Amino acid sequence: MAKQFPFMLLADTKGRIFNHPYLRMVGQQRGVYRLPQPEELIPLPSRSRLFFMPGYKSVGWNSQENRYETLTEYRINCRIGGVFPVSAFLTPGYTRLLLPAIKAMDKTPPSKVLGGSIPVDETPLLPLWPYTAVGWQNGKFWAAAVRIDKSTHWRLCYFNDQKVASNIKERLKKFPHNRLIRHLSNCALNYRCFAAMNLFLQRWEIPLPTSPVCNSKCIGCISRQHSGCPQASHERIRFVPTPSEIVQIALPHLRNAPEAVVSFGQGCEGEPLLQVETLEETIRILRMRTSRGTINLNTNGFSPFYVKRLAQAGLDSIRISLNSVQKDYYNAYFRPQDYQFKDVIKSIKLSKDLGLFVSINLFVFPGITDSEKEIAALIRLIKKTNLDMIQMRNLSIPSEFYNYHMPPSNGKIVGILEMIKILKEEFPRLLFGYFNRPKEYFTQ
Repeated sequence: MAKQFPFMLLADTKGRIFNHPYLRMVGQQRGVYRLPQPEELIPLPSRSRLFFMPGYKSVGWNSQENRYETLTEYRINCRIGGVFPVSAFLTPGYTRLLLPAIKAMDKTPPSKVLGGSIPVDETPLLPLWPYTAVGWQNGKFWAAAVRIDKSTHWRLCYFNDQKVASNIKERLKKFPHNRLIRHLSNCALNYRCFAAMNLFLQRWEIPLPTSPVCNSKCIGCISRQHSGCPQASHERIRFVPTPSEIVQIALPHLRNAPEAVVSFGQGCEGEPLLQVETLEETIRILRMRTSRGTINLNTNGFSPFYVKRLAQAGLDSIRISLNSVQKDYYNAYFRPQDYQFKDVIKSIKLSKDLGLFVSINLFVFPGITDSEKEIAALIRLIKKTNLDMIQMRNLSIPSEFYNYHMPPSNGKIVGILEMIKILKEEFPRLLFGYFNRPKEYFTQ
């Protein structure tokens, strides 16, 4: 059966990718290697990216000898050279099902590495990306993934850099002293943040970052890291915008943009609830001037009291982030400061009681998210809170780094697809997705 599966991908030290002639693609769930099931493989979605993983060994399946095989070197053009695993970075809207099958590299003399470009004398700390198992078969790349959201808004073809740059100039000319517009200009131009680009294309969901501080010290924070953690992928906002600066951005968007959503709580900031006074005043002003559009909050949900204040001010929806619904796993990742896991659960339930559309932003990590104990805990949470939606986003973190910081094994792993099936059968009205929704789609 393994002969039907994609071939394992490898990369040399210059990042050139090729497939192995007979070893097959293998996936991983928290250190447990296995072949992907046919239903777990899809053609690599358009606009996804491939990365190689220096400092790690590739694990493939030898169907002739019925065993896993680990490679650190391979004959390339008549030369023995070092090779590394290859991973996919899925385009938004797709949830990964398996991690790349890798092992940490043993200390290796630099001379053994092809070309000497990357001396492998220690295992490097990889960047904060959502690494996904990928292979090659019949002229296509294949990824272990599922499409979890049908929205097409985030396709690359909808984002015109020249138009964004032109509209940024116009917006800065109109509001030359608005610091938030200038900050989001940088996000759109230099980081190519699609949400920031939406602002200048006047459509869909836009970001409203407000907080330079946070009360979590997440080991996977993409905007500010601590000693011993992977480097953050971009810079955090350094100021708290005024309600006036925020309204200059949010009000015209709510009034005019199609499927308008304005969201507090972004990757380029800390925890927005720490700026509750600013958010509360801004929301009241916006709702006094327009009832159109959706005002959303992305948050760690540390304060039910603050959530209530924003709901009473006119907030429409809330998305609360969790890497796990089990306290020990949550605490190991978020490392909360001056709040507790039970406060987050209270915020989820209270938000629903207050009439908000409630999503959890579930950071998916195969081998933890899809364990029987985790699924059982998630079922209890849904029953307790009656939440509306699970956004299944891929946790951007190297697998070995994450596993090192997590508690021991969490029991039997059933797989992400089986997890989704269980939840859909248990809760027919529960929505699944990847993106925040405008209020006209809260029930779809």
